[in-house]
Amino acid sequence: MKQAISSMPLFIKICFIIVLTVIIGAIFASLISPYDPNAQVLLDRNKHPSFAGGDMANIFGTDELGRDIFSRLLYGAQVSIAMALVGLIFGSIIGVVLGLTSGYFGGWWDRLVMMAVNFQQSIPFTLVILIGVIIFGRGIPVLMIFIGIAKWESYTRFVRGLVLSLKEKQFIEAAQSYNASSFRIMFKHIFPALTSSLIVLITLNFPGVLLLESSLSFIGIGVQPPTATLGQMVGAGRNYLTTNPWIAVMPAIIIVILSYSVQSIGEWLRDKLDVKKADN
Repeated sequence: MKQAISSMPLFIKICFIIVLTVIIGAIFASLISPYDPNAQVLLDRNKHPSFAGGDMANIFGTDELGRDIFSRLLYGAQVSIAMALVGLIFGSIIGVVLGLTSGYFGGWWDRLVMMAVNFQQSIPFTLVILIGVIIFGRGIPVLMIFIGIAKWESYTRFVRGLVLSLKEKQFIEAAQSYNASSFRIMFKHIFPALTSSLIVLITLNFPGVLLLESSLSFIGIGVQPPTATLGQMVGAGRNYLTTNPWIAVMPAIIIVILSYSVQSIGEWLRDKLDVKKADN
């Protein structure tokens, strides 16, 4: 572990520190936050951040309703990251299972899965989200599921391609010669060989999923107020960009820095592990 950390470039270490700082802040938001994120103090509306002439009581200023932006950033990051992670896990499970089975069994099942992949990639996903919101509502669990659905096809294509190459290897033929079941071969022999590649792909997909959640909240079909998410905060602050830009700029900075840091870590892992990019 110590050797792995020492071998990291300085820039990647900084990215790890940024990601860990944001995650720890989100996890312990209830302990770190100085105020209730939804508490409105109308007499303190639109206070400047402390670094722009404001006082230390609200270090990142307040929004149009007098809510503390720093507190809302902590809770907003908590919701946004949780939704992105759960959506990412949900999508990866679907994609890995379909990719494993379609690549291993082939035939009509492989053709059916690839038809579903092509269909998924041919329709605007925002339309799918809108239909889902209309039918199932705007609850956080519903959004987590649909965010997960957004990326499953990339895992399916990626895993299927690796399975097609791995199932011709001698260790798979040896397992088949011993009459091992298809389930055992897929999940005991093939899947472990995919683990490092999947870690890289999940890391590379995280910024896109986080930005998807932020985009949905920005255009008003994501998590609804007063619950704070990073995208919802940017969307709420866009009307104040000329007068109180910090309302939108502060959450936007968190989104950009977090996405860029995770993306950089993913690219470093890909180069480190010599993993090919997945076809998106």
